[in-house]
Amino acid sequence: MQNENWKESLRNLAADELRNIRSFVDELIQESEAKATIPATAAAAEIAPVIVYPPDTPQKSGERRTEKRFDMKISGTCAILDRSLNDYSNEEIPITIKDVSQHGIRFIINRSLLPSNHLIIKFSLSPAGVSGNLYRKPQKKISVEVRRVLKRSTSSGEEYDIGALSIDEDSMEKLQEEVNGIEVIKKRCKMKKDLKIMVLYTKETQCSAIENILSKQGYIIFAVNQKHNAMSILRKNKCDLLVTEFESAKINEYELLKDVKTEFADLGIILEIDSVDTWIDLLSFRLDEYLIKGFNERELTIVVEVVFKKILYKNMFRQYIENEKRSNQNLLIVSLRDTVRKQLYEITDQKGLNTIFVINTEHAWNVLNMNKIDFMLLDTEITGEEGLDFITKVKKYFPRLSTTILSENIRERSSYLMGGVDNFIVKPNDMQKLKQYWDSAITQRYFCQ
Repeated sequence: MQNENWKESLRNLAADELRNIRSFVDELIQESEAKATIPATAAAAEIAPVIVYPPDTPQKSGERRTEKRFDMKISGTCAILDRSLNDYSNEEIPITIKDVSQHGIRFIINRSLLPSNHLIIKFSLSPAGVSGNLYRKPQKKISVEVRRVLKRSTSSGEEYDIGALSIDEDSMEKLQEEVNGIEVIKKRCKMKKDLKIMVLYTKETQCSAIENILSKQGYIIFAVNQKHNAMSILRKNKCDLLVTEFESAKINEYELLKDVKTEFADLGIILEIDSVDTWIDLLSFRLDEYLIKGFNERELTIVVEVVFKKILYKNMFRQYIENEKRSNQNLLIVSLRDTVRKQLYEITDQKGLNTIFVINTEHAWNVLNMNKIDFMLLDTEITGEEGLDFITKVKKYFPRLSTTILSENIRERSSYLMGGVDNFIVKPNDMQKLKQYWDSAITQRYFCQ
């Protein structure tokens, strides 16, 4: 028989102390269940532990346990916000609330929710046992974002243990502005007639070919063969994008790129290069995308549209990106390769980002359905569902998730960009260059659909 002396110790504790212990034990159980659902190799486990809700540092997690919390079992309802965030669904789904704090709420529901769902929760607190200034009014209506979902089977069917983070009114307004803004970006990209592109190529035949392709798409094109003409036109016309070649860019130690970035900071730049190594060497210039020499019409149009979405999003939500999306980010890395995981973990750890490592798409899908993930890198050398099929499914159910592809095949790039990925990294031979590229992808990440 196991030693159960600990039970006797608990009998001597006051009711408040027992409630605090129950809250702490519940959290330990949640963490254990979450970790058990994500198998990982021994190497991956040595790199970093799986991060579960809430995505806090150990210090902040400790602070959570000392704040005012209410353990309970009371009924409430939740309504799921629709995609536009302008209204709520009419249906109010019954829930059982287990825990409430300033940071958020934990509840049980018999319907599946997805991390990143936004909810309106209503419930009534009993005055008995509630003290302090945290909840002076018993009738509650709060906005939350789902951050963690745990599924379990019971005798009456399946139920879901939900951890949700409180959202204040300002944050909700920003979410609404972002969704509305993304719709504006989509419409503007579709119209194209008010998007201006500067094409700078020293060879007139190349310049004319690109001008003809993009003009057919409906863009306004300014085509020139010399840098001083390009700068003059840029000063007279507010262009959105510059398409140029490495031969023009490298003159006088990249004078063109330096001058454009200094004078037209919001101008997007697409550079035609000979190899991906050249692109990695130029990451410090904060260029937006590249074209490999010999590109075709389809690739050109895809890359231009992808960059326009990023540039328009960045210009519309610059302050939002800088203030709101640089902290408390959860990253998911899907890769079989130990060397890749180790290199990428060094970067994410330095930036203080929470990182989950998995080895196939099945595990990745489980993580996405359990945890709020902000950024995902998918190594195409994985097992399970094909990479492009998996990305298509992910973008359907998690459209706000920023995605990056790591591949050894540059010919896959157009298909993945068409599928909605935000960045495509060609795996270099030099792993230090991979770290450079990954650092740039995180630093410049944009959350657009």
